[in-house]
Amino acid sequence: MRTLGFIALLQVTVVAAGVHRSDEPNKQAQRQLFRQLHSRNASKYPSIPTATNNPDKAAVLENFFTTQVDHFNLQNTERWTLRYFSVSDYYKPGGPILIFLSGHRSLTPEMIDETTLIYEMGQEMNGAVFGFETRFYGHSRVTEDLSTDNLRLLNTDQVLADLAEFVTYLRNEVLEDPTARVLVSGAEYGGGLAAWFRIRYPHLGNVAWASSGYMNAIMNFEAFSEAWGETLIEHGSQKCYNEIFVAFHVMQNLIDLGKADVLFEKFNICHDIDPENEFQVQYFFFILMGSVELFTIANKDLADFSKVCDEITGAEAEIAVNAFANWFNNRWIAEEACIVSDPDVAVEIFQDTDWDSEYNALGARQVMYQECSEFGWFFTTDSPFQPFGDRVNIEFFIEMCRRIFGEWITAETIASGVDRANNRFGGVTPGSSLTLFTNGAADPWRTIGITRNLTVDATAVVIPNQLGSSDLTATSEDDPPELQEAKRNLKTKLASYLFPVAPWDSS
Repeated sequence: MRTLGFIALLQVTVVAAGVHRSDEPNKQAQRQLFRQLHSRNASKYPSIPTATNNPDKAAVLENFFTTQVDHFNLQNTERWTLRYFSVSDYYKPGGPILIFLSGHRSLTPEMIDETTLIYEMGQEMNGAVFGFETRFYGHSRVTEDLSTDNLRLLNTDQVLADLAEFVTYLRNEVLEDPTARVLVSGAEYGGGLAAWFRIRYPHLGNVAWASSGYMNAIMNFEAFSEAWGETLIEHGSQKCYNEIFVAFHVMQNLIDLGKADVLFEKFNICHDIDPENEFQVQYFFFILMGSVELFTIANKDLADFSKVCDEITGAEAEIAVNAFANWFNNRWIAEEACIVSDPDVAVEIFQDTDWDSEYNALGARQVMYQECSEFGWFFTTDSPFQPFGDRVNIEFFIEMCRRIFGEWITAETIASGVDRANNRFGGVTPGSSLTLFTNGAADPWRTIGITRNLTVDATAVVIPNQLGSSDLTATSEDDPPELQEAKRNLKTKLASYLFPVAPWDSS
């Protein structure tokens, strides 16, 4: 399955492949950005191998559902077509509806097929399993393009209203069971949507399961790099943390001393860094910070932390900057010729409003819009308790949002959107019931999730030694014991929420 959610969309490196520094790198930089977005989206959720010749394997079918373009404007009667997937082979009358929300990603069959826990639950509960694609993502195109004016129709309230109509449609027209019990689930932003749907439409969503759900909107997400550093120390080493800390502070000093040319050589940058251009300097440090953060969490494998640390601390380089530069050049950009350090290239990519853009097919502009208008979640270095120095501040992201979407975006508008989201849904103290929140103990995103029990029927499970959404995959003997236990417990808990009086008939 697929990220990013993704971690922040700007947290990618634009690289010019196979060109000299004097060549025109933009088109090749865009191709590299696409490759990294696709890689992140493709590897976000782990999967387990399954037999492809299994005669009992249920079919995942593609379907379409029409709903309103604008649920909150009675004068607009336009409708659009939303895409969804279904697995109904195991359904029996009286069984539940189990829905997985794709969140910030294009819906794929792998989100509900036999490799997933929700498919397994459908089998065990005689339920019908559905995958729901969020408006403006994947093939669910609401408007003719992604202009800023059209993106006003992309917000959480509209998404939840789509889902409300979808549940009603499934109950009344697909299963013909108006009282069918409904579980909504999802991961990351999709996990937040699941929990919020239970809050906003409790009569339609009986139970919610938020896997690594993003629950708390926050403009300055400085805690992400703090939590990432904690995971690095625990699953990499303190020495590795120290090396990265020293490298970033030395690089800052080189910029301050007018020695940007040293970094130009070490990191094969396509353009000179202008020390007086604060926007460009911040973008450069954001690229470097994002490279190691994304590399370690993209595959959902904690072993990647130790791999990075082995290469950085085991390098023959005498100084920390060289050790980090060697890792960056050999692992992050590999065979590429140079890094595009001009933020205008990234701005141009995110300004593209064409649905058929490679990047928009992966949700690039859409996610940026929601971050700039609703949620924030901007990774900064404003906390002193992280290893990346102090050059990536909240002003950088405000400026990126303004350049991409227009002068209407200011610090005040972003803060207002964040406050509205938390006022609407409660942040990390929502009025939840019959909701299960699961998180990986090593996941840096856990700091905006819910990791403690709220009430007797709004409970949290924190899975030791796991990154995000490890609980989405079907049970496997290859899972660590604590993950096997977590999956058993969450299935039991969700079943008890769905059928608190009379259990489902599994005969």
